[in-house]
Amino acid sequence: MATLILRDTHRGLEKKMKSLDKLKRETSLKIRDAASHGDLKENAEYHAAREAQSLIVRKIQLLQTHSPFQIIEYIEIETDKVGFGNKVTIREEGKDEAEDYYLLGPIEFELDLYPLVVTIHSPFGQAIVGKKIDEDFTLEIRGKETKFTITAIEKISAE
Repeated sequence: MATLILRDTHRGLEKKMKSLDKLKRETSLKIRDAASHGDLKENAEYHAAREAQSLIVRKIQLLQTHSPFQIIEYIEIETDKVGFGNKVTIREEGKDEAEDYYLLGPIEFELDLYPLVVTIHSPFGQAIVGKKIDEDFTLEIRGKETKFTITAIEKISAE
């Protein structure tokens, strides 16, 4: 199953992957340089570079686990009911202010492109998909039933 992703996010992901690949190559050079300084057991520079390399590889692997992608164009995003690519304003019962949530995928979440990203496959995301303005839904949060109301649905604007 393909992971939904906005066109701009896909471009951003490609840039991020190129940046991580470059950083990985640079870190490999640091490892090789540090290793040339002798005893590796007490070589803090070598161990720091190896740890950095490990974190970079892990980030690359994490981002790659979400492929293949289904790219969603902004013109495909609808606002008559909640779906992928919407900014959804939701008011929790008992609170005065509504909050904006961005219904997106795991890549937008990982790249931290929008505030309050709700992934489409999360329980909260699944609860709001298909809902319309002024429609209520209830979720169990920390063992308590909490009621929410959809107050607005907009397209996420192109970044």
